[in-house]
Amino acid sequence: MTPRIDALVNNLEQTLPHALEQHDVPGAAVGICDSEEILWCAGFGTTARHQGTPIDTSTRFSVQSTSKLYTATSVLLAVEASELDLDEPITSYLPEFTVRSVFENAPATKITLRHLLSHTAGFTHEAPIGSNYSIGEGDFEAHCQSISDTWLRFPVGHHHEYSNLGIDLAGYIIQRTHGMPFEEYVRQELFEPLGLRRSTFDLDVIEADEKRAIGHWKPFEEAGKPLPVKVPMVAAGGLYTSVADALRYVQNHLRDGEDLLDGALLQEQYRIAYPAPGQSFGYGLGLYADEWEPGVLVRHHGGSGFGFQAQLCWVPDLDVGIVMLTNSFDHSLQNETAHRIVEWLAPAPTRRVAPAPNDGGETSGADTSSADLGALAGEYVGRLDDRVRVLAENGRLRLRGAEMSEATLTGADAMTLWNARRDRLRFLRDADGRVRYLQTLRDGQVRYRNDAATTPPSTLDPKHAGTYVAAAWGVPVATYRIFQDGESPVIGRLDDDEDAIALRLTAIGPHLYLSAMGEVLDLGSAPPTYANIPLTRVRE
Repeated sequence: MTPRIDALVNNLEQTLPHALEQHDVPGAAVGICDSEEILWCAGFGTTARHQGTPIDTSTRFSVQSTSKLYTATSVLLAVEASELDLDEPITSYLPEFTVRSVFENAPATKITLRHLLSHTAGFTHEAPIGSNYSIGEGDFEAHCQSISDTWLRFPVGHHHEYSNLGIDLAGYIIQRTHGMPFEEYVRQELFEPLGLRRSTFDLDVIEADEKRAIGHWKPFEEAGKPLPVKVPMVAAGGLYTSVADALRYVQNHLRDGEDLLDGALLQEQYRIAYPAPGQSFGYGLGLYADEWEPGVLVRHHGGSGFGFQAQLCWVPDLDVGIVMLTNSFDHSLQNETAHRIVEWLAPAPTRRVAPAPNDGGETSGADTSSADLGALAGEYVGRLDDRVRVLAENGRLRLRGAEMSEATLTGADAMTLWNARRDRLRFLRDADGRVRYLQTLRDGQVRYRNDAATTPPSTLDPKHAGTYVAAAWGVPVATYRIFQDGESPVIGRLDDDEDAIALRLTAIGPHLYLSAMGEVLDLGSAPPTYANIPLTRVRE
């Protein structure tokens, strides 16, 4: 190892045990590699709180959504063998597949494998069978078949929105076209060639491994309940692997896929699918591309859920890969550690200087007489509940919210503006011509408009108004309130934030409502569901 790596490893060996104790994380495994060798790899803590065994570099962890990266690679192996086509409608492989939509007819016939792997098909995140809230009565096949009962959040291909369901369908297509379980195909075509002996999607193998890490999440520990292990979301989040195996997988990417996948097809995986104009970063096929340090490209995919947190990334220009696996949900050490390693190894950055915000994080945009500012003004809400308010005042636009300390409406394009990071944003219209979305062109992320301009008047049946609890396998994890607000019903999460977001609802059928973010509230099902998450009424 180089002196720089030696110093980094020494720092990590001294600081990580303290960090795990501080954040009450039972155990972790961490490693660094380059394209030729594993530079450092170590385990810390135990597989389970109080009764676990010491973690080593062969201990299996659930990596949750990091599984999507491996599933995408597996699909590309089938593409390389001319067994699948990225741009063929998936109904060629699943002729019975349908999905519901208020945006277009026969959307299933428009969805391709490229849409599935890039999260651009329009799917919601959860399915009726097998989700982050309820496993349901069914296996991987039943889970995938139940996706036909879900509603799309936007027209096929309109933009990127993260979802488990597309990746699971991609894995199901492998299972159907190859006549073998998805986990067996991946074992034969991906794990065996790379020598990944401690990696598996096989739920029976995982459950039988007495030395695997056990997931921890405080609500479940407080309730004295174990977290599920056999979860039907196999392709999207079912992988268990060791830190040593994960580093060997990363090395294949650092070697441009030479041990496994054609380089040109690998570049297809890295390319942003359906990019916005000028988009530089975002989601390719099963992975993110981003800039963690100025000028330093990082390819990565993390995973979070069922009591685990994981981060896997590599920096092509530095020829370095990083993996951190943990068996606790209640922290963000996996991301903090990966970012710290990249910062340590990256060249000294030239820091960007962002314009200073005005009082209240609010700044005026340029005067304009060409734009219909009233058509742009409103509240726009993102996937992680980040919010931007666009205000039209005295012929000027003003923006308030995350990373919006400066905003300028360009004279050349009244639908485009800039934020404080000098990222360009644009307003997008729906099929009816209404401004409905605000998209960051740097990475393609979209916020959804949440105001009366895009919400036709609807009336909520008073019997449905009230408080509802969402539970994950019987343990309450979120509380919602549904009520009539003026001309629109709304659904909002109850938390400690007095300014919590309440999403407007539009009636689309008897007891069916579409939220501003494209999720469906079904008050006619038993139990009621929101985004396919079961809700239990709280008697007040």
